[in-house]
Amino acid sequence: MVDDNFIGNKRNVKLLLKELKVWMAEHKYPFRFDTEASIDLAQDTELMELMVECGFAAVFLGIETPDEDSLQLTKKFQNTRNSLTESVQTIIKTGLRPMAGFIIGFDGEKPGAGDRIVRFAELAAIPSTTFAMLQALPNTALWHRLKKEGRLRENKDGNINQTTLMNFIPTRPLEDIAREYIEAFCSLYDPVQYLDRTYRCFLLMGAPSWKAPFKMPDWVIVKALLLVIWRQGIKRETRWKFWHHLFSIIKRNPKVAEQYLATCAHNEHFLEYRQIVREQIESQLAEYLAQGVEKPYERVNETVGAVAS
Repeated sequence: MVDDNFIGNKRNVKLLLKELKVWMAEHKYPFRFDTEASIDLAQDTELMELMVECGFAAVFLGIETPDEDSLQLTKKFQNTRNSLTESVQTIIKTGLRPMAGFIIGFDGEKPGAGDRIVRFAELAAIPSTTFAMLQALPNTALWHRLKKEGRLRENKDGNINQTTLMNFIPTRPLEDIAREYIEAFCSLYDPVQYLDRTYRCFLLMGAPSWKAPFKMPDWVIVKALLLVIWRQGIKRETRWKFWHHLFSIIKRNPKVAEQYLATCAHNEHFLEYRQIVREQIESQLAEYLAQGVEKPYERVNETVGAVAS
């Protein structure tokens, strides 16, 4: 259900969901929905329950960072009104799997931002994240400000790829941010950490009140399931955790077992993608450092301080 913020107009979305709930029941829940919403979704129990009753399974949350100073800077005030961890877990308990967007490289960001993002994802039990370095996209307010400050890197267009080095000079060493990013990205998708985080999420998760009719799975789904069992349950160091966690979910929260296995499967992509991220960011960083620009962030901090005063 594509929308920058599905709950931007709560009155209208509730009217939509009440109609959709009837339609889904009449058609025996032919599919599930995912969407994107702001974190203040957690403050509206009625809305979350309607979403679950309509077959919504997951919601992408633009958390960006657990650092409150950076959230204030980016005007993400809805992310500072309540505890982010408690909000995420409220959403999980209602029956929605959280996905989260994180960014590193904000102005004024303190060292260790990558570790703080990893710790937050672990604490909040968020299985999947979209994690990237901050980019100044053309003709946005950020892009215009950085251009005025002379901070845009030459011939480096901004994009939303996870394999792209920042296209502007940040307020702390770019090499520090890049290395924090690589290590945090790899840590988020470490097979053991990911499996444990997913397990904690689905232990908390509220079960849907409806049940889709049973359909024989097609060969693609069967093949994917066998691949996950082979890699995570036999081949890797995760083998004991995989079976323990799976049987525990089946015993303690059986209605979410199918979605749990599907979420375990997501990491098969990211395990390979981690190496691609590392290689491409390190390559771009080496190119940047070879230019021999001496401590450009010090010049940037002087510029930012002058603009502020």
